Order: sequence, then structure tokens, then C-alpha cells
Amino acid sequence: MSVSRVAVALCCVTVAISALADSSIDWFDWEPAAFQSARENNRLIMVNVGHEGCTACRFMKMNTFTNPNVIDVLNNNFVSIQVDSEARPDIGDRYSDWAWPATAFMRPDGTQVLALRGSMRPAKFIPILEDLIAQHTSGKLEVDTKEPYVAPNTPITGPLDAVRKQVRRQLERSYNDEIGGWGNAKVLEYAEATLQFLLRGHLYNNEQARKRGLKNIRGFAEQTDPVWGGMFYASINRWGNTVKELRTESQGAALQIFSSAYQLTRDPLFRDRIERIDRYLQGQMRGPDGLYYASQKDTVPGMSGLDIEAYYALPDPERRKHGLPSTDHSTFTDLNARVLLGYVHAFEATGELRYLSIATDTAIALSTARQTGDGWFLQLKPDQRLIGQKDKRTHILRFDERPYLRTQAYVGRALLALYQASADEQWLARAHQVMSAMREHLEDKKLGGFFGSAADGTEAMIARRKPLEDNAVAAQFLFLLGVATKDDELKTIAEQAIRAVAVPAIVKREGRITGNLAIALELIDAGYVEFSVVGDPATAAAQALLAAGQAVYEPRKVVHYEAPGRYPARERPAMYICNDTACSLPIFDPVAVSAEASKFTPAVMAGLSLDAPDAQEKPSAASVKPSS
Repeated sequence: MSVSRVAVALCCVTVAISALADSSIDWFDWEPAAFQSARENNRLIMVNVGHEGCTACRFMKMNTFTNPNVIDVLNNNFVSIQVDSEARPDIGDRYSDWAWPATAFMRPDGTQVLALRGSMRPAKFIPILEDLIAQHTSGKLEVDTKEPYVAPNTPITGPLDAVRKQVRRQLERSYNDEIGGWGNAKVLEYAEATLQFLLRGHLYNNEQARKRGLKNIRGFAEQTDPVWGGMFYASINRWGNTVKELRTESQGAALQIFSSAYQLTRDPLFRDRIERIDRYLQGQMRGPDGLYYASQKDTVPGMSGLDIEAYYALPDPERRKHGLPSTDHSTFTDLNARVLLGYVHAFEATGELRYLSIATDTAIALSTARQTGDGWFLQLKPDQRLIGQKDKRTHILRFDERPYLRTQAYVGRALLALYQASADEQWLARAHQVMSAMREHLEDKKLGGFFGSAADGTEAMIARRKPLEDNAVAAQFLFLLGVATKDDELKTIAEQAIRAVAVPAIVKREGRITGNLAIALELIDAGYVEFSVVGDPATAAAQALLAAGQAVYEPRKVVHYEAPGRYPARERPAMYICNDTACSLPIFDPVAVSAEASKFTPAVMAGLSLDAPDAQEKPSAASVKPSS
């Protein structure tokens, strides 16, 4: 089915799930009808974007969007669009520069003229609305120079090292070496900004990068709830001064960073934090369908005489007497994929089979409920808890059957990781299905890279966007899938995805929200490390070699069984560690795997001991021979 036919088919299957009953703003979805109405009636457009775990979004709902004067001004002068950023990750990415809630205003032709960051009360909001109306009437509205960027017209050419240096500088410049973290709010939404420090330390024996990564992770260790175990969304000014919001994106990121730190250091602190996050996810956030809810707010329904700080200071039984925090029972697929990936990392770091079992159960639940016949995964399906309004929502939640890049990229990455951890071929097959669907419906065949969603008709006014970080996740997925399936074209497409989006101006604008891009660039530059076990997978010897490969800290790795062919069959199972330039001698002893794998970092292969990102890879260890 062509992209255009998909768009026509999907625009007609949208289902809206109601917001709070007291809202009387005439909300539209982000859809062609909204923009058509604005043009036909010469009305300004207001777009409000946020999500349920956002306290500031709730304040704006309670204080502003229920105010009769605000409602009157909006309904009589604006086309109002509301978007849940998690249900529509493409639109969430578009307005992420303004955090949540983001409120943007456009002329009737879709040109942005103003965007506001954060919650606003009526006394401040109404004058802004009235001023916009007056300027529109007089024809004086000017283009907002900070309006969201769109897909670049020309990919970057030449070596990617200049982009990599730019990303490194941006992540380092705003990093606080005294206490760790970036900025005043120590936010954990994504793991990659921290993980790229560990990766650079590993690749180039860069002790400063390694220390920065571990400093961050030790700080985040102070951001967990000692009772229920969850990772709070942020610390303000100092570690441990936490915002009492718990988001599933934070839990998935926490599993990844604590697992990586434990794999590197064997510090029991990090294992304890893995166990805490697991305790919270299983105890509070896992639904009966095996999927994980989106967030818990910093409110407890019906609680009086106690603030949220005092509530979280209580032991478990006392908390439960007051009730549980308000929970968003949406089960977004990309968030579940990040949790799945976190559990795979937890298994590899600890060897605990229970974590692998949880990851497998999550993958089964996602595949059963969310994968379509065309191979892509739905971001959300409505259930009775949502439709029946048992959750009092801040945002109108809409469901549609459009493929989103963020969903496919994270699911594909997680399924590929699960394949490596479980040696179950079904997960490789499903990852391949995701790749094929992602390419069919989202890839720009001419310029490279991937659009945030399939076309839906709104692109006639609002040019489609290729999200920088989501393309970076897609690039990681495709590169490693190409290694696992021996498909060099996928590695080329991965690099093209980076070239299509990582123009200097866009990278600069994204600032420190470039962790996935940093990892993708390091991966493409340093290359993969493939751990191939040749021998009967049913034997204990082959399984021990595979487990040894899984346990190694090597973010570039692809670990799997392989039939004889590239490597000879021997009297007993053997592992071969290879990259594009070199291969190890056959490894028979699992104990030797880690030491042999360490010889494949650029620093060791180039005979260096310090950070050398420009070094050419060349073998220097006696047991490493040129790859045939």
C-alpha cells in the first residue's frame, strides 16, 4: 500500500477519548479539518501540546482552559487544537523546544507567529490572545523566527566527524562538572545523554567522559523512591530535591543507565537501583495486559491535610491509607519499548533470568496487541479504562492507526536487543518487519531519513518534519540490524538518516537533546563488534559462550548464534569476535570473552591510551587478525 493510500485510509479511523467533562473549548485534533476551518473562517490557530504526567499542563487546564473568559475568546476567534504529545510523538517532537505545556499560535495559513512555554493564568493569557487578534485584524502579525524547523532540503555531505564534534561540544558545554547533570533540573527522560559519556569512555579510554557518566548515574541514584522504588522525573538544583512525578519514560531510562553502570563497575549501589525500578514497575505500573502505564502524577485523589512531599515521606502502609497517586493508564508503545530495552540491559548486566522473562512478556504483549498486518506498531489502542473516563484527563486523547517513527524506531531497537539476549529468532523476524514497514511508510527515498509520521493531509499547510533524535534512534536500529542480518544496505540507510537531519543549524537548536545522535555518530564512526557463536545452540558450551558475550559491556555489539559458513565448524563450540577490519582467533573459554572483546575498541586497536576520536582503527593485539 502506498503512503498516500495509507494516509487516506488512516485519516478516517481516528477515535477521540474525552477530556475533563467541564471543558467547553471547541478542541480540534491536529487534522486537515482544523486547518481548513482556519483558512475558510480567517481565524488564528492555537495549538496546545502537553501530556498527562505534566503538572504545569494540569495547572493550565484547571486555571486557564476552564476560565469562561478564556473559553469565550478562544471559541470566537481561534481554531483551537490540542495534542497529547505521547499519543502523537510527531507533534510532540515538533513543539518540544517549548517544553510542556507548549502553546503555539499561527496565522490562518499555518505560519507560526508566537509560541509560549509553560502554564499561564488567565490574567496574563487573555491580553496575549487579544493582542494577537488585534495584530491579525490589522495584518501586522510577523513570522516567528523560532518556529519549528522542517525537513532539510539537502543532506549533509563529507565526513560526519564535524557533526560529531559539534554534538560533543554541545553536550559538554552545558554539563555541570561540579555536581553532574545539565542545567538546574536534573531530568531523566532519556538515557542516552548520560550513556554517550560511558560509550566514549569505553571506546577511547577517555577517563573524563567515563567519570562524567558515572557521576550522573550516581546522582540519579539519589532520585529514586526508597519505598516503592520508582525514579522521580527530576531533581531541582541539587540531586534528591525531587519533583514527585513518576513517568514510565524515566523508569526505562533508569533501567538502562543503572544496568550499564553496574556492568562497568559491579558497584552494588547500581544493582540495588535496578531492583528498585523493577519493584516500582511491577508493583505500580504494570497493567493486566502486561503493558506499562504512562505516568503517576504528583496528586493523590481525595487526600487532604497532607502535601505530596509528606506523602512520599511515609512508609508503604501509611501511603496506601491515603490512596495511590493519580495514574495515566495509557500504555504508549514507545514507552513500553524503552522499558523492554531496559529489562534486556538489566538481564545482560546481572544475569537474572527474571529480567529476561519480563522483557519477553512485554514483547509478546506489544506484538499481540499493537503490531499491524503491515508490520508497524500502533502507538496506542483505547481501552475501557480510558474510554470510560475512569481517568480524568488533562488532554484529549486520540487514537489513530498512523505509523509514527518514534514508535517504530524504539520498538525495532528493543526487539533487536531482545533477539540478542534470548537467541529467539522470532524477535529478529519482527524487528525486520518493523524495518520494512518503517522504510515503506516513513522513509524519504529521495533525500534519506524518516518523517515523524505518515502523511495525513496537514502537510499541505505544515511541512512535515524529520525528527533529529528519532532519526538517530532509527539509525542505531538499522545499523545494528544490518550487522545481524548481513545486510550492508541497512548500514548505508542508517548513515543516510543521519545525513538527512543532522545539519549544523538543527543540531545547534536541539542543544543537549542530542544524546541519541551522539551515540549514533559514535556507532557509525567506531563500527560494530559482532560476537558469533558457531556450534550447536543446544549445548551448554555454546550457551555459556553466548552468555559471556551478552554480559560484556559493549554498546556496539551484536551477539548471536551463527551456522558454520563464514567460520568453520569445530569439534566444540567457538566464538568469533569481529568487526569490519579484524577478527579474533576462535574463543573456546567463556572466561576469555571479555578480554578478547576489549581489544576491539578504537583506542586499543590504534595502540592508544587517551581519547583519540580521530584515530584510524588498526589492530594491535596479537590475538586479533585481519577479517577475511
